[in-house]
Amino acid sequence: MRWFRQWFMNYGLVASIFVSTALVAVLAYRLDGSRWRWPMVALALAGLGTIAGILWIRRYIDRQPNAPDQGVK
Repeated sequence: MRWFRQWFMNYGLVASIFVSTALVAVLAYRLDGSRWRWPMVALALAGLGTIAGILWIRRYIDRQPNAPDQGVK
């Protein structure tokens, strides 16, 4: 159970954004001929951009050296 908790804390937000983005993308695919199709496509692309931004920030923070007052556990 500990591994699931660790995975959820690390990637739960990204997974939930990915699922909601996938649902919006499927909805956009099914709205053929509707005026709401392209706004849904834009929302899906924004969701992918959000995921990329979260992963980039995470990598950036992980590459930062620890401050002297922070001990490595």
